Amino acid sequence: MKQHGFPRAAFAVVSVAALALTAACGSSGSGGGSGGSGSPIVVGVVQPYSGAEAYYGKYENDAWKMAEKNYGSSIDGHPIKLVKGDSKCDPATAVSAVRRILAQQPTVINAPDCSGDTLAMLPITTAAKVPLVSENLAPDITTKGSHYVWRAQASDAATNKLFGKYIAGLGHQHIGVINDTTSYGVANSQTLVDGLSAAGVSPAVKTTYDISATDYSGQILKLKQASVDAAYMEGYDLQEGNLVKQARSLGMNAPIYGPTTASDGTFLKAAGSAAEGVTFATSFLPDWSPSAKSFAKKWQDEFGYPPNMDSVGMYQVAVVTIKALQKAGAGASADQVNSALKSLQVSGLPEGSVSFTATGDLAHPLVLVGQWHNKTTKLVKVLAKP
Repeated sequence: MKQHGFPRAAFAVVSVAALALTAACGSSGSGGGSGGSGSPIVVGVVQPYSGAEAYYGKYENDAWKMAEKNYGSSIDGHPIKLVKGDSKCDPATAVSAVRRILAQQPTVINAPDCSGDTLAMLPITTAAKVPLVSENLAPDITTKGSHYVWRAQASDAATNKLFGKYIAGLGHQHIGVINDTTSYGVANSQTLVDGLSAAGVSPAVKTTYDISATDYSGQILKLKQASVDAAYMEGYDLQEGNLVKQARSLGMNAPIYGPTTASDGTFLKAAGSAAEGVTFATSFLPDWSPSAKSFAKKWQDEFGYPPNMDSVGMYQVAVVTIKALQKAGAGASADQVNSALKSLQVSGLPEGSVSFTATGDLAHPLVLVGQWHNKTTKLVKVLAKP
């Protein structure tokens, strides 16, 4: 996620009908995609296109538009056909969506932003032997033994190992942790705790909330009663912003740290002035490199809002997908595309480069520390780079 004040939640009203989702039933094995001359190559795309997280669907559409502009929209004369499914950031809905997409015989599928959705889909896409390209942060995405999943962005395990050490290195000894109970929230907070523990610091208090909650006063008071000298607050963008805002309104003056969800416009809009000074870990900030700054300007000029870690991750997933299809060739099966992904190396991306480990993780992740100042993010430190 990224910088100044773009209201991500505004995209929650994106019309589902306008996105022309393709529906069918069943599942597929090898995934065809280019039977005759000029026949389309099917790529599945699953995202929340409706509901509170519908802005992810907007990001996905824009990411593919820019990726095709930069890398092409066809393979040897065969057009790439995007078949979209609406997951609504709900695992059961995501499963239904991916089954409908698999009936269209895709050669590859781009995973939804919500980690719980992807985890629910993974056994199905693996059984179908169709590769899943992801920008999810939950470590479990690549620990289930699937040989058909590829993560084009740093996982929380990679990010928080370094971020926890960074926080501990600032001298905090009594840290409170608040997280939601989604798959993402549990995994994110645990990797942060692991990073702190590796640096010799154990949380003074740890508490959770349901993602549907709007009152976090009980959790915040637990941290205040423990006299914490720093707080790590996890949540999706909107919830993260509301959580930080309530914490400040209840008199919590300790430094606040957060995950990458604390780095974008939806968070800023929800948190308001409480965002000032909040420090976060992320894999994208425009000021980390000249190429990232150039990309951010092009995105802003093209779509009228700044990119963030989510939209950049989706862009990198789209680019990786196109490059794998180019490498495999127009007539490639899903298995052949999967083999192309395995050995793929792509440079010149907003976060540096992409190549994969044997388990499908990003081989050389970018890990940054950012902070809010005057409604704008700024780079504080580069913890790791490709």
